[in-house]
Amino acid sequence: MITELLLALCTAAFLCLAYRYAWYRPNGFPPGPPRIPLFGSYLFMLMINFKYLHKAALTLSRWYKSDIIGLHVGTFQVAVVHSAEGVREVLNNKAFDGRPGIFVAAMRDPGDDIRGIFFQEGPLWKEQRRFILRYLRDFGFGRRFEQLELVIQEQLTDMLDLIRNGPKHRHELQMVKPGGYRVLLPLLFNPFSANCHFHIVYNECQSREEMARLVELCQVGMQFQRNADDYGRMISIMPWIRHIWPEWSGYRVLNESNVFVHKFFADFVDRALDTYEEGVERHFMDVYIAEMRRSPGYGFNREQFIMGLVDFSFPAFTAVGVQLSLLVQYLMLYPKVLQRMQREIDEVVGCGRLPTLEDRKNLPFTEATVREGLRIETLVPSDVPHKALEDTELLGYRIPKDTIVVPSLYAFHSDARVWSDPEQFRPERFLDAEGKLSLKLDVSLPFGAGKRLCAGETFARNMLFLMTATMCQHFDFVLAPGDKLPDLSQNLNGLIISPPDFWVQLQDRH
Repeated sequence: MITELLLALCTAAFLCLAYRYAWYRPNGFPPGPPRIPLFGSYLFMLMINFKYLHKAALTLSRWYKSDIIGLHVGTFQVAVVHSAEGVREVLNNKAFDGRPGIFVAAMRDPGDDIRGIFFQEGPLWKEQRRFILRYLRDFGFGRRFEQLELVIQEQLTDMLDLIRNGPKHRHELQMVKPGGYRVLLPLLFNPFSANCHFHIVYNECQSREEMARLVELCQVGMQFQRNADDYGRMISIMPWIRHIWPEWSGYRVLNESNVFVHKFFADFVDRALDTYEEGVERHFMDVYIAEMRRSPGYGFNREQFIMGLVDFSFPAFTAVGVQLSLLVQYLMLYPKVLQRMQREIDEVVGCGRLPTLEDRKNLPFTEATVREGLRIETLVPSDVPHKALEDTELLGYRIPKDTIVVPSLYAFHSDARVWSDPEQFRPERFLDAEGKLSLKLDVSLPFGAGKRLCAGETFARNMLFLMTATMCQHFDFVLAPGDKLPDLSQNLNGLIISPPDFWVQLQDRH
């Protein structure tokens, strides 16, 4: 009898503790799903939508009828925000400017610290971001710069030659089929975008003959982007599983990417260090090295320099090409949009020269189409995760210090309360009654906002406009025998949304 009573008491105590563990949340914390040991609420998200976790989070938000939900990802306490008001609050409130120390961020650096810009916080992040952005602007990053525009024109000319005349070098066979006009996206665009960026940083571009390692960098960068996910993947929840299941956990492929990218930029930095001459300013690298000599220490050293360059360069050799490839998918699905863009480009630019940034104000529909592409396919649907630096409030809920806060840019860009028909690809939503681009109508935030605003926004927007206008000026996107129209449901979700590699047939317009 006593044994049975003790067993009943133990069972009741266990059930009570299990219930408390599963459903406990801090006072005033947003509603959300229960948690289970090791996984937290992560398994529930996987069960709802294994492929797109940002959509799983939005489904939970609708289930709980709240624009903000609270959950656990492993041991991490997370708040996910889905309304325009909440997303703007997270992005613009300095109380949410922190970054969580998740394993996917830490494993990028071979050292013991989290360096760079993306996943750094506090005084080091502010100092490094301010310094790098300030001096990169002197070399054309983030502003109109005539010399850089000439470089971009050269790169676009090289890209057009590769498309029309086919590959001349072995590595180009990966991007364009022999004979030309059949191209692999997004790989085709990324090396040329990266070359423009490296001109800013290093004041030189690689020729087509020298581009093999740059093409490999773009491929490996995409490998990293596609094999992580919005919430850090399983290895950020349980880092120890990499020792047991390196393949299944994604550790092997992510680590392979990190090693290659780090070595690429380490070699880049070491070449600059070896050839540095005091008092001679050849490019941005020399400016940073001079600061390293003046202010040696944790903030300005070789390791931080490498990771800072990785973070500032990553979008140039992955994201620009991906975003343009996503737009190509929509132009193939909405041929009338493409035709309207081409008519506008023909009237303003003609066919005797390439489009320039000066043409932008006279190509409102083309610019609106680029902006609509950025909205409807939010490249980073859950943004890079933020962290509460102090106890604070958000949409009436209490957010304890160190909570990971996820502003869902995807939910904001697909919210019918903001956009009357968010599921429709409709560039004219950004045009006023006179057909002119209206920045008041574009409330989208594809690059984030606030102090964590993507530092490369201006560079990315310029590259997207020029590459889009150039491609549409010269080519139609057609279906070769055996081709099918893009299936948007097959697009991949990693740290960014990306299409699977796909071949596109181009046809000259002139």
